Amino acid sequence: MKVFALKITNKLDDLTSKSLLSVIEEKKRERLLKFVFWQDMHRSLFADLLIRKILIEEYNYANEEIYFTVNEYGKPYFDNLNDFHFNISHSGDWVVCAIDKKPIGIDIEEISTIDLDISKNFFSDKEHNDLLLSKDPFDYFFTLWSLKESYIKFLGKGLSHPLNSFSMRFLNERIVIESYDQILEKINFKQYQIDDAYKMALCSLNLNMPEDVLIYTISDLINTFASVRIVS
Repeated sequence: MKVFALKITNKLDDLTSKSLLSVIEEKKRERLLKFVFWQDMHRSLFADLLIRKILIEEYNYANEEIYFTVNEYGKPYFDNLNDFHFNISHSGDWVVCAIDKKPIGIDIEEISTIDLDISKNFFSDKEHNDLLLSKDPFDYFFTLWSLKESYIKFLGKGLSHPLNSFSMRFLNERIVIESYDQILEKINFKQYQIDDAYKMALCSLNLNMPEDVLIYTISDLINTFASVRIVS
């Protein structure tokens, strides 16, 4: 299992943007070009490039060999590798990705000021009560949100699995998930602190998760794909 992250520090110039867009699949490229705001396009573009870079460097694939499929809920897969699972998340300036031999889920959330009453709709009663009692409700809200999203993404079933159907609990310094008053013992969680303004969580069947996140820069990705084109 490995965890990767990329921080988007600035807007790409038009030439570099066009070059990097030519690396991804045509349908995805057309979809990204419809974004109104460059930040949205950059996050989605770098998410695609990040997993491509991982497949190229960790598994020796050529970029033109990389095509993704999605399940009925929209979770992407790379079918050419046996026992290979990945998950991607992005928020604000960050794109993160986790890979493993077993199903995995990752989520990153930018902390912001929100109406905390929405927790009544998305959190369980236990979680909502914990939120009200917390010292920093906004921090705790996004802690819960990132953990719950990582589990939803681990399942790969989207929001067909309601967020308020389970509870995140903190027991003896261990993060556990509770469903119908039962602790799901085989599900493991880990939080990462890569930026004080964000919450990041990983959900896995493996108990031993990486201590460190491998950080890439925009230049790292540009250099990887500088002379690469995809066969659309």
